[in-house]
Amino acid sequence: TLGFACNWGTITTHPLPPQIIVKLMKDNGINKVKLFEAEPMALKALGNSGIQVMVGIPNDLLDSIASNVNAAIAWVDQNVSTFISKNGVDIR
Repeated sequence: TLGFACNWGTITTHPLPPQIIVKLMKDNGINKVKLFEAEPMALKALGNSGIQVMVGIPNDLLDSIASNVNAAIAWVDQNVSTFISKNGVDIR
């Protein structure tokens, strides 16, 4: 099916509450979003929203995650698995 997607960065001078952003996405037919970082409040707001989520790894963590499987597992556990199981986030 066709749909709209957007990028969501959390570094901003005038942030909106994550629940408002998720509502705006849903109201505008956006069904996929890429988060530039695994921001917990954004991920919680996306829980059970029907919006598919892609989570970016911050650049400063790429080297350690790429070179250390335990660091990668820990990052996924903290930033992906937890939000899938506890908040119903559809992380792809």
